[in-house]
Amino acid sequence: MQDVSIENVEAVGVEAPVEEPFGYAQAWVETRSAVLVRIEADDGTVGWGECWGPVAGTRETVASLLGPALVGESPLDVERLHRDLYDRARAAYQSTVPLPALSGLDLALWDLKGTLLGVPVATLLGGRERDAVDAYATGHYFRPTDDLEEQYASICDEATANADAFGRVKLKVGLALLGHGPDEDLELVRRVRDRVGPDVDLMVDANYAYDRPTARRIGRELGALDVCWFEEPVRPTDHDGYERLSRTLDVPVAGGECHGPAALDRLLSRGALDIVQPDVCNVGGLTPAREVADGTRRAGVPLVPHVWGTPVALAASLQLLATLPGDPPLEFDRSANPLREELATDPIEADDEGRVTVPEGPGLGVELEPDAVERYRVDG
Repeated sequence: MQDVSIENVEAVGVEAPVEEPFGYAQAWVETRSAVLVRIEADDGTVGWGECWGPVAGTRETVASLLGPALVGESPLDVERLHRDLYDRARAAYQSTVPLPALSGLDLALWDLKGTLLGVPVATLLGGRERDAVDAYATGHYFRPTDDLEEQYASICDEATANADAFGRVKLKVGLALLGHGPDEDLELVRRVRDRVGPDVDLMVDANYAYDRPTARRIGRELGALDVCWFEEPVRPTDHDGYERLSRTLDVPVAGGECHGPAALDRLLSRGALDIVQPDVCNVGGLTPAREVADGTRRAGVPLVPHVWGTPVALAASLQLLATLPGDPPLEFDRSANPLREELATDPIEADDEGRVTVPEGPGLGVELEPDAVERYRVDG
Protein backbone atom coordinates (compact mmCIF):
# COMPACT_ATOMS: atom_id res chain seq x y z
CA MET A 1 0.00 0.00 0.00
CA GLN A 2 1.69 3.14 -1.22
CA ASP A 3 0.61 6.73 -0.65
CA VAL A 4 -3.12 6.06 -0.52
CA SER A 5 -5.17 9.22 -0.15
CA ILE A 6 -8.82 10.11 0.33
CA GLU A 7 -10.54 10.87 -2.96
CA ASN A 8 -14.18 11.38 -2.08
CA VAL A 9 -16.46 11.91 0.94
CA GLU A 10 -20.20 11.42 0.63
CA ALA A 11 -23.04 11.89 3.13
CA VAL A 12 -26.02 9.63 2.47
CA GLY A 13 -29.28 10.26 4.29
CA VAL A 14 -31.42 7.15 4.77
CA GLU A 15 -34.95 6.93 6.14
CA ALA A 16 -37.44 4.11 6.64
CA PRO A 17 -40.98 4.45 8.01
CA VAL A 18 -42.03 1.96 10.68
CA GLU A 19 -45.31 0.07 10.36
CA GLU A 20 -46.64 1.30 13.70
CA PRO A 21 -45.38 4.35 15.60
CA PHE A 22 -43.80 3.67 18.98
CA GLY A 23 -43.14 6.09 21.78
CA TYR A 24 -40.80 6.96 24.63
CA ALA A 25 -40.94 9.76 27.19
CA GLN A 26 -40.13 12.56 24.75
CA ALA A 27 -41.70 11.66 21.39
CA TRP A 28 -43.28 9.20 19.00
CA VAL A 29 -41.04 7.46 16.47
CA GLU A 30 -42.59 7.14 13.01
CA THR A 31 -39.43 6.96 10.90
CA ARG A 32 -35.98 5.46 11.47
CA SER A 33 -33.25 7.60 9.97
CA ALA A 34 -29.50 8.08 9.88
CA VAL A 35 -26.79 9.78 7.91
CA LEU A 36 -24.27 7.31 6.51
CA VAL A 37 -20.81 8.58 5.64
CA ARG A 38 -18.94 6.98 2.75
CA ILE A 39 -15.22 7.76 2.38
CA GLU A 40 -13.45 6.40 -0.68
CA ALA A 41 -9.69 6.21 -1.15
CA ASP A 42 -8.02 6.73 -4.51
CA ASP A 43 -7.44 2.97 -4.83
CA GLY A 44 -11.21 2.34 -4.60
CA THR A 45 -11.27 1.15 -0.97
CA VAL A 46 -14.33 2.38 0.95
CA GLY A 47 -15.04 3.06 4.61
CA TRP A 48 -18.50 3.61 6.14
CA GLY A 49 -19.58 5.60 9.16
CA GLU A 50 -22.86 6.67 10.75
CA CYS A 51 -24.13 9.88 12.32
CA TRP A 52 -26.72 9.99 15.10
CA GLY A 53 -29.94 11.89 14.62
CA PRO A 54 -32.07 13.29 11.81
CA VAL A 55 -30.85 13.68 8.26
CA ALA A 56 -31.44 17.43 7.93
CA GLY A 57 -28.44 19.52 8.90
CA THR A 58 -26.04 16.68 9.65
CA ARG A 59 -25.82 15.58 6.03
CA GLU A 60 -24.99 19.11 4.92
CA THR A 61 -22.37 19.52 7.65
CA VAL A 62 -20.59 16.37 6.50
CA ALA A 63 -20.92 17.08 2.79
CA SER A 64 -20.16 20.80 2.73
CA LEU A 65 -18.14 21.74 5.81
CA LEU A 66 -16.14 18.80 7.13
CA GLY A 67 -15.93 16.19 4.40
CA PRO A 68 -14.10 18.30 1.80
CA ALA A 69 -11.27 18.89 4.29
CA LEU A 70 -10.39 15.18 4.12
CA VAL A 71 -9.85 15.01 0.36
CA GLY A 72 -6.18 14.40 -0.42
CA GLU A 73 -5.35 13.34 3.15
CA SER A 74 -3.98 9.97 4.21
CA PRO A 75 -6.75 7.76 5.65
CA LEU A 76 -4.22 6.18 7.98
CA ASP A 77 -3.85 9.36 10.06
CA VAL A 78 -7.17 8.96 11.86
CA GLU A 79 -6.33 10.67 15.15
CA ARG A 80 -4.75 13.69 13.45
CA LEU A 81 -7.66 14.01 11.05
CA HIS A 82 -10.09 13.84 13.96
CA ARG A 83 -8.29 16.75 15.65
CA ASP A 84 -8.30 18.74 12.42
CA LEU A 85 -12.01 18.14 11.85
CA TYR A 86 -12.84 19.05 15.44
CA ASP A 87 -10.91 22.32 15.14
CA ARG A 88 -12.58 23.10 11.81
CA ALA A 89 -16.03 22.46 13.29
CA ARG A 90 -15.26 24.53 16.39
CA ALA A 91 -14.10 27.45 14.28
CA ALA A 92 -17.28 27.30 12.21
CA TYR A 93 -19.81 26.86 15.01
CA GLN A 94 -17.97 28.56 17.92
CA SER A 95 -20.40 27.70 20.73
CA THR A 96 -20.70 24.00 19.97
CA VAL A 97 -19.33 21.21 17.80
CA PRO A 98 -21.62 19.07 15.58
CA LEU A 99 -20.53 15.80 17.17
CA PRO A 100 -22.86 13.53 15.16
CA ALA A 101 -21.26 14.71 11.91
CA LEU A 102 -17.80 14.30 13.38
CA SER A 103 -18.78 10.82 14.59
CA GLY A 104 -19.78 9.57 11.16
CA LEU A 105 -16.56 10.80 9.59
CA ASP A 106 -14.43 9.32 12.36
CA LEU A 107 -16.12 5.91 12.10
CA ALA A 108 -15.68 5.89 8.33
CA LEU A 109 -12.00 6.73 8.72
CA TRP A 110 -11.46 3.84 11.16
CA ASP A 111 -13.35 1.50 8.83
CA LEU A 112 -11.27 2.64 5.87
CA LYS A 113 -7.99 2.34 7.77
CA GLY A 114 -8.78 -1.15 9.02
CA THR A 115 -9.86 -2.25 5.56
CA LEU A 116 -6.69 -0.90 3.97
CA LEU A 117 -4.53 -2.65 6.57
CA GLY A 118 -6.60 -5.84 6.50
CA VAL A 119 -7.35 -5.88 10.24
CA PRO A 120 -10.46 -5.34 12.41
CA VAL A 121 -10.80 -1.95 14.06
CA ALA A 122 -10.62 -3.61 17.49
CA THR A 123 -7.02 -4.54 16.69
CA LEU A 124 -6.25 -0.92 15.86
CA LEU A 125 -7.87 0.20 19.14
CA GLY A 126 -5.53 -1.96 21.19
CA GLY A 127 -6.65 -5.54 20.66
CA ARG A 128 -9.59 -7.77 21.50
CA GLU A 129 -10.45 -8.92 24.99
CA ARG A 130 -13.23 -11.16 23.62
CA ASP A 131 -14.70 -12.45 20.37
CA ALA A 132 -18.37 -12.27 21.40
CA VAL A 133 -20.37 -10.00 23.68
CA ASP A 134 -23.42 -10.61 25.85
CA ALA A 135 -26.37 -8.52 24.68
CA TYR A 136 -29.34 -7.03 26.45
CA ALA A 137 -32.62 -6.34 24.69
CA THR A 138 -33.71 -2.74 24.55
CA GLY A 139 -37.12 -1.75 23.25
CA HIS A 140 -40.45 -2.22 25.04
CA TYR A 141 -41.65 1.14 23.78
CA PHE A 142 -45.14 2.56 24.25
CA ARG A 143 -47.90 1.63 21.82
CA PRO A 144 -50.39 4.16 20.42
CA THR A 145 -53.26 3.04 22.63
CA ASP A 146 -55.24 4.85 25.33
CA ASP A 147 -55.98 1.56 27.11
CA LEU A 148 -53.44 1.37 29.95
CA GLU A 149 -54.08 -2.32 30.64
CA GLU A 150 -53.49 -3.10 26.98
CA GLN A 151 -50.28 -1.07 27.17
CA TYR A 152 -49.06 -2.98 30.20
CA ALA A 153 -49.93 -6.35 28.68
CA SER A 154 -48.19 -5.61 25.38
CA ILE A 155 -44.98 -4.43 27.03
CA CYS A 156 -44.98 -7.34 29.50
CA ASP A 157 -45.38 -9.83 26.65
CA GLU A 158 -42.51 -8.29 24.70
CA ALA A 159 -40.27 -8.11 27.77
CA THR A 160 -40.97 -11.74 28.63
CA ALA A 161 -40.04 -12.90 25.14
CA ASN A 162 -36.83 -10.85 25.18
CA ALA A 163 -35.98 -12.04 28.69
CA ASP A 164 -36.21 -15.61 27.46
CA ALA A 165 -33.88 -14.81 24.56
CA PHE A 166 -31.34 -12.57 26.30
CA GLY A 167 -31.75 -12.76 30.07
CA ARG A 168 -31.42 -8.96 30.21
CA VAL A 169 -34.02 -6.36 29.23
CA LYS A 170 -34.35 -2.58 29.39
CA LEU A 171 -37.72 -0.87 29.76
CA LYS A 172 -38.90 2.60 28.91
CA VAL A 173 -40.76 4.72 31.44
CA GLY A 174 -42.29 8.15 30.94
CA LEU A 175 -45.93 7.32 30.30
CA ALA A 176 -46.69 11.03 30.67
CA LEU A 177 -46.45 10.93 26.87
CA LEU A 178 -49.85 9.22 27.03
CA GLY A 179 -51.26 11.32 29.85
CA HIS A 180 -50.26 9.07 32.75
CA GLY A 181 -47.90 9.74 35.65
CA PRO A 182 -44.96 8.34 37.62
CA ASP A 183 -47.15 5.92 39.57
CA GLU A 184 -48.17 4.27 36.30
CA ASP A 185 -44.50 4.07 35.35
CA LEU A 186 -43.74 2.23 38.58
CA GLU A 187 -46.66 -0.11 38.04
CA LEU A 188 -45.26 -0.97 34.62
CA VAL A 189 -41.87 -1.85 36.11
CA ARG A 190 -43.50 -3.91 38.88
CA ARG A 191 -45.54 -5.88 36.37
CA VAL A 192 -42.56 -6.59 34.16
CA ARG A 193 -40.48 -7.66 37.16
CA ASP A 194 -43.26 -10.01 38.23
CA ARG A 195 -43.49 -11.49 34.74
CA VAL A 196 -39.78 -12.00 34.03
CA GLY A 197 -38.87 -13.09 37.54
CA PRO A 198 -35.99 -12.20 39.87
CA ASP A 199 -33.18 -13.77 37.84
CA VAL A 200 -33.50 -11.50 34.79
CA ASP A 201 -31.40 -8.32 34.70
CA LEU A 202 -33.83 -5.42 34.43
CA MET A 203 -32.82 -1.87 33.47
CA VAL A 204 -35.05 1.22 33.28
CA ASP A 205 -34.60 4.15 30.88
CA ALA A 206 -36.55 7.34 31.64
CA ASN A 207 -35.26 9.44 28.72
CA TYR A 208 -35.20 12.38 31.17
CA ALA A 209 -38.91 12.15 31.93
CA TYR A 210 -38.64 13.47 35.50
CA ASP A 211 -37.68 16.44 37.62
CA ARG A 212 -35.26 15.81 40.48
CA PRO A 213 -37.79 15.08 43.28
CA THR A 214 -39.73 12.66 41.09
CA ALA A 215 -36.56 10.96 39.89
CA ARG A 216 -35.47 10.51 43.50
CA ARG A 217 -38.78 8.91 44.43
CA ILE A 218 -38.82 6.67 41.38
CA GLY A 219 -35.20 5.70 41.91
CA ARG A 220 -35.84 4.55 45.47
CA GLU A 221 -38.65 2.30 44.28
CA LEU A 222 -36.52 0.92 41.45
CA GLY A 223 -33.85 -0.06 43.93
CA ALA A 224 -36.41 -2.14 45.81
CA LEU A 225 -37.30 -3.86 42.52
CA ASP A 226 -33.66 -4.89 42.00
CA VAL A 227 -33.23 -2.74 38.88
CA CYS A 228 -29.67 -2.83 37.54
CA TRP A 229 -29.57 0.83 36.52
CA PHE A 230 -31.76 3.93 36.20
CA GLU A 231 -30.94 5.59 32.88
CA GLU A 232 -31.33 9.30 32.13
CA PRO A 233 -33.62 10.09 35.07
CA VAL A 234 -33.35 13.86 34.50
CA ARG A 235 -32.32 16.15 31.66
CA PRO A 236 -28.80 15.47 30.33
CA THR A 237 -27.81 19.09 31.02
CA ASP A 238 -28.69 18.81 34.73
CA HIS A 239 -25.25 17.77 35.93
CA ASP A 240 -26.05 18.81 39.51
CA GLY A 241 -29.11 16.58 39.42
CA TYR A 242 -27.11 13.59 38.24
CA GLU A 243 -24.53 14.14 40.95
CA ARG A 244 -27.15 14.35 43.70
CA LEU A 245 -29.06 11.32 42.46
CA SER A 246 -25.90 9.25 42.14
CA ARG A 247 -24.96 10.10 45.71
CA THR A 248 -28.39 9.45 47.24
CA LEU A 249 -29.86 6.49 45.33
CA ASP A 250 -28.96 2.84 45.79
CA VAL A 251 -29.83 2.05 42.17
CA PRO A 252 -26.92 2.96 39.85
CA VAL A 253 -27.53 6.08 37.75
CA ALA A 254 -26.62 5.77 34.07
CA GLY A 255 -26.34 8.26 31.23
CA GLY A 256 -24.12 9.83 28.62
CA GLU A 257 -25.61 9.09 25.20
CA CYS A 258 -26.32 12.81 24.65
CA HIS A 259 -22.84 13.99 25.62
CA GLY A 260 -19.48 14.56 24.04
CA PRO A 261 -16.19 13.64 25.69
CA ALA A 262 -15.72 16.96 27.53
CA ALA A 263 -19.11 16.75 29.25
CA LEU A 264 -18.57 13.09 30.11
CA ASP A 265 -15.22 13.96 31.64
CA ARG A 266 -16.86 16.61 33.82
CA LEU A 267 -19.60 14.20 34.91
CA LEU A 268 -17.00 11.56 35.76
CA SER A 269 -14.91 14.00 37.78
CA ARG A 270 -17.98 14.89 39.86
CA GLY A 271 -19.00 11.30 40.47
CA ALA A 272 -22.29 12.09 38.73
CA LEU A 273 -22.63 8.82 36.79
CA ASP A 274 -22.39 5.26 38.07
CA ILE A 275 -22.49 3.88 34.51
CA VAL A 276 -21.28 5.83 31.47
CA GLN A 277 -23.05 5.33 28.12
CA PRO A 278 -21.41 7.15 25.21
CA ASP A 279 -22.79 6.53 21.73
CA VAL A 280 -20.11 6.15 19.07
CA CYS A 281 -22.41 7.90 16.56
CA ASN A 282 -22.87 10.93 18.82
CA VAL A 283 -19.77 11.28 21.02
CA GLY A 284 -17.50 12.13 18.08
CA GLY A 285 -16.67 8.61 16.93
CA LEU A 286 -14.38 5.85 18.11
CA THR A 287 -11.45 8.21 18.66
CA PRO A 288 -13.05 10.05 21.63
CA ALA A 289 -15.00 6.94 22.68
CA ARG A 290 -11.69 5.23 23.33
CA GLU A 291 -10.55 8.23 25.40
CA VAL A 292 -13.80 8.12 27.39
CA ALA A 293 -13.24 4.40 27.98
CA ASP A 294 -9.76 5.12 29.32
CA GLY A 295 -11.22 7.73 31.67
CA THR A 296 -13.89 5.39 33.00
CA ARG A 297 -11.27 2.72 33.58
CA ARG A 298 -9.18 5.11 35.66
CA ALA A 299 -12.26 6.22 37.59
CA GLY A 300 -13.43 2.66 38.19
CA VAL A 301 -16.78 3.33 36.51
CA PRO A 302 -18.33 0.85 34.06
CA LEU A 303 -18.79 1.88 30.44
CA VAL A 304 -21.77 0.40 28.59
CA PRO A 305 -22.18 2.07 25.18
CA HIS A 306 -25.55 3.32 24.02
CA VAL A 307 -26.41 1.77 20.65
CA TRP A 308 -29.23 2.78 18.31
CA GLY A 309 -29.15 2.75 14.56
CA THR A 310 -27.97 0.84 11.52
CA PRO A 311 -25.54 -2.09 11.20
CA VAL A 312 -22.71 0.45 11.04
CA ALA A 313 -23.46 1.65 14.58
CA LEU A 314 -23.79 -1.94 15.77
CA ALA A 315 -20.50 -3.02 14.21
CA ALA A 316 -18.60 0.01 15.51
CA SER A 317 -19.97 -0.51 19.02
CA LEU A 318 -18.99 -4.18 18.92
CA GLN A 319 -15.44 -3.28 17.87
CA LEU A 320 -15.22 -0.94 20.88
CA LEU A 321 -16.81 -3.43 23.28
CA ALA A 322 -14.35 -6.12 22.21
CA THR A 323 -11.51 -4.00 23.63
CA LEU A 324 -13.07 -3.16 27.00
CA PRO A 325 -12.36 -4.94 30.29
CA GLY A 326 -15.11 -6.45 32.41
CA ASP A 327 -17.33 -7.82 29.61
CA PRO A 328 -19.84 -4.94 29.35
CA PRO A 329 -22.98 -5.89 27.38
CA LEU A 330 -24.14 -4.73 23.98
CA GLU A 331 -27.35 -2.72 23.82
CA PHE A 332 -29.29 -4.67 21.19
CA ASP A 333 -32.24 -2.67 19.92
CA ARG A 334 -35.26 -4.88 19.26
CA SER A 335 -37.65 -2.14 18.11
CA ALA A 336 -38.75 -1.88 14.49
CA ASN A 337 -35.95 -0.71 12.21
CA PRO A 338 -35.83 -1.70 8.52
CA LEU A 339 -32.42 0.00 8.24
CA ARG A 340 -30.93 -2.32 10.86
CA GLU A 341 -32.47 -5.37 9.22
CA GLU A 342 -31.79 -4.64 5.54
CA LEU A 343 -28.75 -2.41 5.00
CA ALA A 344 -26.08 -5.04 5.73
CA THR A 345 -25.30 -7.94 3.42
CA ASP A 346 -24.93 -10.06 6.58
CA PRO A 347 -27.13 -8.64 9.38
CA ILE A 348 -25.74 -8.73 12.91
CA GLU A 349 -27.77 -11.12 15.07
CA ALA A 350 -27.59 -12.71 18.50
CA ASP A 351 -27.10 -16.44 18.98
CA ASP A 352 -29.35 -18.73 21.02
CA GLU A 353 -27.57 -17.70 24.22
CA GLY A 354 -28.07 -13.97 23.66
CA ARG A 355 -24.48 -13.32 22.58
CA VAL A 356 -23.36 -11.35 19.54
CA THR A 357 -20.15 -12.16 17.69
CA VAL A 358 -17.76 -9.29 17.07
CA PRO A 359 -17.29 -8.96 13.29
CA GLU A 360 -13.99 -10.50 12.24
CA GLY A 361 -13.57 -8.87 8.85
CA PRO A 362 -11.29 -5.89 8.24
CA GLY A 363 -12.38 -2.44 9.36
CA LEU A 364 -15.70 -2.38 11.18
CA GLY A 365 -16.42 -5.78 9.65
CA VAL A 366 -19.78 -4.91 8.11
CA GLU A 367 -20.56 -4.65 4.41
CA LEU A 368 -23.51 -2.59 3.22
CA GLU A 369 -25.86 -3.70 0.46
CA PRO A 370 -25.77 -0.97 -2.23
CA ASP A 371 -29.31 -1.64 -3.43
CA ALA A 372 -30.67 -1.33 0.10
CA VAL A 373 -28.80 1.92 0.69
CA GLU A 374 -30.28 3.34 -2.51
CA ARG A 375 -33.75 2.06 -1.63
CA TYR A 376 -33.81 4.03 1.62
CA ARG A 377 -31.80 7.01 0.41
CA VAL A 378 -33.40 10.44 0.75
CA ASP A 379 -32.20 13.49 -1.15
CA GLY A 380 -32.81 17.19 -0.76
